[in-house]
Amino acid sequence: MELWLVDLEAAAPALEALERQVPRLSGEDRARAERLHDSSERRQRLAAYTALRIVIERVAGAQVRQQAFMRSADGRPHLGEAAPSFSLSHSGAMALLGVARSPIGVDLEAHRRLKMSSRRRQELLAIGAGLAQSLAWDGTGEAPVLQAWCRLEAYAKATGEGLARVLAELGLRQASGRQLVAWKIEAAARGLAGARGVAVRDLQLPPGFYGAVARCGGRSLARVRHFPTDRAAFARLFADHPRASRVAGGGRLR
Repeated sequence: MELWLVDLEAAAPALEALERQVPRLSGEDRARAERLHDSSERRQRLAAYTALRIVIERVAGAQVRQQAFMRSADGRPHLGEAAPSFSLSHSGAMALLGVARSPIGVDLEAHRRLKMSSRRRQELLAIGAGLAQSLAWDGTGEAPVLQAWCRLEAYAKATGEGLARVLAELGLRQASGRQLVAWKIEAAARGLAGARGVAVRDLQLPPGFYGAVARCGGRSLARVRHFPTDRAAFARLFADHPRASRVAGGGRLR
């Protein structure tokens, strides 16, 4: 499994140069980014897509270059049954990437004030506790709630169910769900993750950011690494993987 945190502004020049030399993006990737009106957002999105393609190639090999993503029945993008699972989340100028041989989900959130009722916060905290461990909350502050949200999002992405379905399975989409006590929500979330064999873990990220990774089928979860921002660092990245393939401009990509 590979987990990478990408500073999109810092990495964009090197990623753009690599993409010019060895194209990896599909036409669909570019079209999706071009739909964004803000030029800065377009550049960041293209950088995120390029970084994701590089990490997928490290795991799957050069044959996945420029392949268009397919969509599963639940809408999740993939590159075929034999290709690795991947997940991308971005917040502002940062992106979090996860690639693994088994289904994976990641979520990244920047610190912000939440417009959310106290009841909804308590529900999220209970779900988060069931998926991983309890999060201390004194009734104020956003950090524990944002971390719980990351856990829920990562879990929903890894299973491919989507938030609405997960909440429904926890009983929170029913009228009676408003009366569920926290410990029952926590127990339901723990049972759901256990039944599906999903491991969820928080990630250590720079101040002001929260993140989580969820993976199906096993509890082996890697640490998050910082994505390279210059060509020399990319050359080292390319050189250390067993599936390395030649790239223009030197270095090897696995």
